Amino acid sequence: MRLLIPVARISHIIALVPALVLPCLAQQPATPAAGNATAPAAEASEAGQDIAAARAKLAKVEAAGKGDTVELAQALNDLISTQLDDSRASKETLELAERELKVAEAAAGKRSKAYVAALSDASEVRVALGRHAEARPYAEKALEIAQKEFPDAEEGINASDELAYVCLYLNDLQCSKHAEEAAIAIERKPGPDHDWDLAYTLSTYAEVLRRMGDEKGSGAAAEECLAAALRSKPDDPHVGVFENSLGSHYMRAEDFPHAIVHFNAASERLSKTYGPHSAWVMDVAGNLASVYSRSGDFKQAWPKYEFALQNRNSPYDDRADQHADFARSLASGGSLQRAIDEALVASRMGRESFTLQARVLPERQVLAYAQRRAKGLDTALSVVARHPDLPTAAVYDEMVRSRALVADEMARRQRNLNASNDAETARLISELNGARADLLELERHPEKSGGDAAIFAARTRMEKIERELAERVAVVHEDEAVNSAGLEELRHALPPHSVLVSYWAFSRRVVDKVDSHHFDTPAYLAVVVQPESPNARVIDLGDAKPIEDAVNRMRASANAEAHGGGVGSARNERAYREAGADLRKLVWDPLHASVGSAELVILVPDGMLDLVPFASLPDGASYLAERKQVIHTISSERDLLTQYQPVHRSGLLAFGSPQFDVAQNNLAQNTPPPPSAERLRNASIPCDALQQVEFGPLEGAALELREIDSTWHRWNPAEPAALITGDQATRARFLQDAPRYRVLHVATHAFVLDRRCGDDNPLLHSGLVFAGANRDRGASILTAQEIASLDLSGVEWAVLSACNTGTGVLIDGEGVLGLERAFRIAGARNVVMTLWPVDDRITARFMRHLYGERLEQHASTAEAVWDSTRKMLDERRAAGKSTHPWYWAGFVGSGWDPDESASESLARK
Repeated sequence: MRLLIPVARISHIIALVPALVLPCLAQQPATPAAGNATAPAAEASEAGQDIAAARAKLAKVEAAGKGDTVELAQALNDLISTQLDDSRASKETLELAERELKVAEAAAGKRSKAYVAALSDASEVRVALGRHAEARPYAEKALEIAQKEFPDAEEGINASDELAYVCLYLNDLQCSKHAEEAAIAIERKPGPDHDWDLAYTLSTYAEVLRRMGDEKGSGAAAEECLAAALRSKPDDPHVGVFENSLGSHYMRAEDFPHAIVHFNAASERLSKTYGPHSAWVMDVAGNLASVYSRSGDFKQAWPKYEFALQNRNSPYDDRADQHADFARSLASGGSLQRAIDEALVASRMGRESFTLQARVLPERQVLAYAQRRAKGLDTALSVVARHPDLPTAAVYDEMVRSRALVADEMARRQRNLNASNDAETARLISELNGARADLLELERHPEKSGGDAAIFAARTRMEKIERELAERVAVVHEDEAVNSAGLEELRHALPPHSVLVSYWAFSRRVVDKVDSHHFDTPAYLAVVVQPESPNARVIDLGDAKPIEDAVNRMRASANAEAHGGGVGSARNERAYREAGADLRKLVWDPLHASVGSAELVILVPDGMLDLVPFASLPDGASYLAERKQVIHTISSERDLLTQYQPVHRSGLLAFGSPQFDVAQNNLAQNTPPPPSAERLRNASIPCDALQQVEFGPLEGAALELREIDSTWHRWNPAEPAALITGDQATRARFLQDAPRYRVLHVATHAFVLDRRCGDDNPLLHSGLVFAGANRDRGASILTAQEIASLDLSGVEWAVLSACNTGTGVLIDGEGVLGLERAFRIAGARNVVMTLWPVDDRITARFMRHLYGERLEQHASTAEAVWDSTRKMLDERRAAGKSTHPWYWAGFVGSGWDPDESASESLARK
């Protein structure tokens, strides 16, 4: 839990004290109170008297009739500060902040100290009202002005603290750390005594370091914070905030006696000024509850949690965190159904807050904020995994509603941008594309471009443009029925003779015993949904480590076969089968009784299971691919419910085999690659190597594209087909043509940059390579983020015939952030992708089967991919060749179309 306290300096500053994550600044009218207690009247506390005095001062200044003056701006600032300090932010407070901004501009101008203070107020009040995403531009502008006009002054400290506070709320930790370190640098300089300012800055900084995993640094900052406050103002009530901060550190260190001492000191100080039922005291009570819970004293812990949850003024995110911590305590103490109920409340609140904030955030910030959401669902899953006899429907509903929220937000945003045709949107999109290209170029040459500082500035510019675009389409709401769907809706959406298997990677919490350490164990579970059954069966699959070790061994074997030139195939296949058998026993065999003889198994993978072609799991002497049972993956359970707006496109775009202008593809070493590696369509490389890589020709891709074009004309002559290869297969041509067709087939090189790249947005670090790549990188590389910005809403099938097009950065609950995700965000309904490096000629053969199944046999995506996979395996076995899954299992399909539920063809007859 943490306290966020605005305190007047020249304007006002926020203090943040960490423990769980519970600030208590804002009125949240939409949130029902957790209990029936009411806050004391304003007159009952010193803070209430301060509000009355500030209001009287404002009235006096207004009565003087001098118009818009700096004095009036300061009076407004004082009233806002006192309301925030007593956790009484409201609509009136926001109106006061808006007025202050106008008065400060009129009285002193947009480069003045008064205007900087007003911008900080505009930011802080929005955070207090639960509108964190809207707050950030005000804080950024305040800091920009302060650093330019008032370097090393109090305004720079205040503005840095304000931005750090907002960024911390949004979980943009690098932003928060960067801002606070700028403030600390000023505060530590010789000159004015900045101890009080330093205390506030260190309070926030301690929380930033904690979230970044530096507990030692966090504790040191909390110690110095309290020492600085006691040196400066030992009798100030806000020293209680810093006591709470240090108590939180001791609690995390499991030094509970010292933690209780500091929490009690904090409560005593804050009660004197704000009253025993104030928001601040309630939040300290939440910390004490956590200490008692971790000590096994549930009789003391639970009433304190209940008291803390009576805080009506805490922002939505922080109330969610408090519910999540209470749920964890209840699970530890054996109150299981109540633990589930509290956990689901926490998860729902966190999800709703995410949906509200994400609509105006740039994508990297959306991803960061998603990780900040209350972790209540982990507790609920831990309980039902241990006690599967408990009711599971509500837990499964929340799982369904919580998955892939970032992907859904970005897809919604892109659809709305695609529907907009105004000139300003077009201008911003053009600027954004340029900013993205600039950022990627800086990341390729960090040593030549100013390093991290230049990357940070370029990213900031790009994200400002992203925000402007997001704000232009943020008002559109859609798919509410889909977003609120659950078990019942999914049961009715499932095709006959099918089952739905939802995998989930979660953090296992302690259940039925004292949870003193608060250590989480990564784990997996599966939930099986059958059309005819009203219940969802939860199956605990165990800890994550053996599962993920098996996946890594399988992928290592596939990589060895890909680069081995046929040498050691028998050894590699044995290694794959051993790892695959281990994985099957862990994640597939436990489902057997529930999956049974279903003809179609629809999988929603999570975590490392996103990288597994389930067809390749060993089944006795054979593989699952040889069963009649079809296994197909989708990104989210909600994919089964999504209703697509009809966007009519026709024809095939067969695009690839570009002319790269080199004979060899030497990706990382000077030594010649083995024969098969010359034909691999891959490039998994460091950022700085992307500029030097030479991409080799793909002879098999040219044959592949010609055969697909021929097959299309034979079985679908009524629709057009465009075959684009060689020097015509340019980035610009793809951007122009891709939105015009119903089926996209792309056969070229793909790249995935490693995670050491400077930017935190994974979609900037994977992409496709087009003609001219060895002459001009910028004009020939298309990143996944740029692909996601296309309008592919008319694309029913996108086949990505390149290496690793289904890989990228894994985020639990979100899936893989890479090329497949980009095509889905852009609107493509179904994507056929690869999970590892693929051979040029083998890929051409797989595609011959795939399009034959699709166009000649009228197969669904699931059937076409599965049957093509099996045919590849059958052919190799009949020819006496290696049956290592690398040769036949790398392609998988993802996506869903309602028309396919009955295995109806999308091919035009």
